[in-house]
Amino acid sequence: MSETTIYEIPAPDSMDRVIKIYGNGEMGWYEYRVLDGTGRVLVDTGTEGSYGRQYGQPEVALRDALMWCTGFVDGYSQAMP
Repeated sequence: MSETTIYEIPAPDSMDRVIKIYGNGEMGWYEYRVLDGTGRVLVDTGTEGSYGRQYGQPEVALRDALMWCTGFVDGYSQAMP
């Protein structure tokens, strides 16, 4: 199964964090990953549960990643470290 990066943008209000939206368009799933300046993964929804969150649209994953980075969390996410 091929994984593709859909979006890669700087996190808001951060000098070194990066948001990556990745997934498989053929299979219709997308996840988000936030990395710090050293490449350490701060959060990766693809590692949650058995199959990750499997967002149906990359833009929805991007929305939730932006929320996580700015301190707004949904019912599934942990607060930003």
